Amino acid sequence: MRQNDEVRIQILATSDMHSRILEGEEGAYIYRAGTYINDVRTHYQNVLLLDNGGSLAGSIVSFYYAIIAPYKRHAMIKLMNALNYDASGISANDFKFGLDFLNRSVALSRFPWLSANITYAMTKEPYFSTPYLVKTFDGVRVAVVGLTSDKMVRHENIEMEQDIAVEHAVTASKRWIRYIHEVAEPDFLIVLYHGDRTRERHTVEGDVENQAQAIVKEAGIIDLIITGHQYETMSDYEGRTAFVQAGQNSEQLIHIDVKFRKRRNTNELLTITPKIVELESYEESQDLLKMTHYDRKAIRKWSNEAIESKNFQFSYPSFSVLLQERHPFIQLLSDAIQYAIPNDITCVHVPLPTSVDLEGNVAHQDIYHTYPHPDKPLDIALSGADIKKLIEYSAAKLIVDHQQVTIDAQQDPTLYQFWTGFDYTIDMSRPKHQRVVAFGLNETHSYRVTMTDYCYRHYRQQLKGVTIHQSATMTMPELIYEILCKSTSLQVEENNVSIIGYE
Repeated sequence: MRQNDEVRIQILATSDMHSRILEGEEGAYIYRAGTYINDVRTHYQNVLLLDNGGSLAGSIVSFYYAIIAPYKRHAMIKLMNALNYDASGISANDFKFGLDFLNRSVALSRFPWLSANITYAMTKEPYFSTPYLVKTFDGVRVAVVGLTSDKMVRHENIEMEQDIAVEHAVTASKRWIRYIHEVAEPDFLIVLYHGDRTRERHTVEGDVENQAQAIVKEAGIIDLIITGHQYETMSDYEGRTAFVQAGQNSEQLIHIDVKFRKRRNTNELLTITPKIVELESYEESQDLLKMTHYDRKAIRKWSNEAIESKNFQFSYPSFSVLLQERHPFIQLLSDAIQYAIPNDITCVHVPLPTSVDLEGNVAHQDIYHTYPHPDKPLDIALSGADIKKLIEYSAAKLIVDHQQVTIDAQQDPTLYQFWTGFDYTIDMSRPKHQRVVAFGLNETHSYRVTMTDYCYRHYRQQLKGVTIHQSATMTMPELIYEILCKSTSLQVEENNVSIIGYE
């Protein structure tokens, strides 16, 4: 075979970069990735640079651009434009701050965002207009189609549901991959799927369908599938399909070397050779650092702004401590949502699976690291029976360990609800879903409740026909900051929950 009969294409893939643009101790590897990407472009003619989504949420930087300074041009988009990304997939987390923020980011991008199963709610046409991309390298046609885990999107943002619909990823893949093969006739087809090859996120309903493997088995000819969200970097094969996971935060990236032999009328795929590139050894790109100098300076200035003359004590050593009596941290969360929507009954949850200290002199970054999600309070009407049902779901997550009540290690602690405004008792000696006794509300009456949209999103399948009266405009981190800035000290209410039957 003559050398000029061979075509080589270098595919570089990143995923879940989470807007990590603060260099140094914050571990922003995007600048090291920039050095590697430019080096590959220097040595190879045919380079395809892809991101698998998750670049717009997941760090204090993303929160800053979405909530604090939405009028500013997002520094992550500036970096991806400068690196000349060819396309990006879309993750569920990219919807975390709502459609307006995502649409603004897409509009500022010089590359397409691909998702074949995110559609307009009314017309069912692709919402981002470009579900796939075709590029030609020395006569070799490469198609890239994007898919997003529908299960993850459903739990991310309820306010966008009147505008978009999320088709089942496997169903959409069957239709679009068949269409692309018929119309574009690619020599090589890549799927950007933002979901996990080995697992999907556990939901309240317990649905853990593995969509990535189903796409490969059912959708038709796929040469390479790039998955995201699982935060691991790996390469493997599923039959003839190369499977790669592109990690997170650009700590590594995937470099796939694809070789073709040119025939008279076709191009024969010879080899697909993926490798994991560790970026720790590469220098940061000084050009990229210079580009974001003032962005990083502004973010750090805001992050370090502290609440003056306050010494707060809201930390908790373990989840079981929160169950023993009314805790100041739970009181802080309850006061925060009542500040936005002042109903007598509130429902809050811990924002992270693990405890994070919030004590001493508190700055914006401390609040963010304690509550990193843009959850918003909802004003919702629930019957007493609905409220009792939700409490039963929480009580079912509890276990007794060494004569102490705590949450089952197999359960997500962020889905446990802390209610205020009425008294109730949880009897651990009773069967699951029958543990709530001495319930202080009338089950046939309707009550106005302030709860986070996170709680509602994850439990709405158990709530039929409820009315949402309003959604607050401020997020929980902003509301916590407002409460902490008030001159009066936090008044912890008397404990309204009794847990019995375990001694």
